[in-house]
Amino acid sequence: MHERKKIPTSLDNIQNILDNSVNYIEEKLSAGIIKTAFEIKDIPELHDRLIAGTARYLNLQLITNDLIILESKYVKCVK
Repeated sequence: MHERKKIPTSLDNIQNILDNSVNYIEEKLSAGIIKTAFEIKDIPELHDRLIAGTARYLNLQLITNDLIILESKYVKCVK
């Protein structure tokens, strides 16, 4: 999306933030996360389900304003 000028930052900038911050960690997409994501039945979009599945797998609250994710019974959210 950065290439289409819809997101005002690049992947290089995001990687720099991740590499230099104690507030963020990169989580690898594991078989456990994928399995957890596919247990979520009330989020139809695959990528949203993977994000929610990651939060559920790590037992973390997800920060989102996506109404479908907020209404999910499978993931705890903060709006």
